[in-house]
Amino acid sequence: MATAEKITITYNDDLDIGRRDIDCSISCEGVIDTAMSVKKAIEGGGITLVLVPLEDNPYAFIDTLRRSAPDIIFNLCEGALGLSSMEMNVASFYELFGFRYTGSGPLTLGLCLNKGLAKNILCANSVPTPAYTVVKGTGLLADIGINFPLIVKPLQEDAGIGVDSSAVVHDTESLKKRVQYILDVCKQPALVEEYINGREFNVSVMGNGDDLRVLPVSEIDFSGLPEDMPRLVGYEAKWVAASISYKNTVPVCPAKVSEDLKERLSSIAVKAYRLMGCRDYARVDIRMGKDNVPKVLEVNPNPDISPDAGIARSAFAAGMTYSTLIHEIIKCAMSRYGCNE
Repeated sequence: MATAEKITITYNDDLDIGRRDIDCSISCEGVIDTAMSVKKAIEGGGITLVLVPLEDNPYAFIDTLRRSAPDIIFNLCEGALGLSSMEMNVASFYELFGFRYTGSGPLTLGLCLNKGLAKNILCANSVPTPAYTVVKGTGLLADIGINFPLIVKPLQEDAGIGVDSSAVVHDTESLKKRVQYILDVCKQPALVEEYINGREFNVSVMGNGDDLRVLPVSEIDFSGLPEDMPRLVGYEAKWVAASISYKNTVPVCPAKVSEDLKERLSSIAVKAYRLMGCRDYARVDIRMGKDNVPKVLEVNPNPDISPDAGIARSAFAAGMTYSTLIHEIIKCAMSRYGCNE
């Protein structure tokens, strides 16, 4: 099989199920919009396309996939049944039923989503990352052992869920309050890490094995934010177009960096990509403070690929159209399965 003639696009229509205390409706709508954009990018050329939403019935989801019998699944699922932590379970379904699919496998998805485990792997392999610890209660926070300011995030979430301006804390009392918020509202442990008040870069990598391509580096310009707002890309900055955070966290791509820094960022991103077992495409988020040491915040093996998102922006800077990007991802996956030989 030289090309994929039957492609099924899977995406979430269930991420708001079970989220009683968090309003993530805008990001849920964003996933559906992305599926429509990917569909439009693939259409034509004799390709048969099917869209299959993952709703609240996994049995029906698998039955629909089996009936569609795709050459490959373009996987946009970011969780299941309203839980980001089940992102890996969806890929496991594909594996169990023998489907080919784009993107990373279950182990990589699970490890990267658990920010503490991901950082353990990065640190063990000398990839710089901000100092961190995982917290399951508020009892020992007075002796946390990391210098303030700190940032507090849900351990297993993406899309900026649970991260807002209050996530950055400057003393033990506010740290306790924020950790309790994560425990109560997000219903999971908290990742507490050093807050780096510096430059933030997104580095997108494509490919497999020795055939990797680093797309142009993108940087977030925080200069328009009010002085009293922390420099971060939380939920509002990602999704709420009317917010101050969204309007003033402006991506610049290609980033204005020296050749030396570009090479350092690319090298760190490739090492992190390989260490975490990423496939086909991924985005590595990096911060650099006054010490000029780039530190990996996280590896996202299933990043937003909507036309206005980071990886698409970097692809445009590399001379690709959006349609070319989507077809390149499919080509990477098909080649990985030995279908382009």
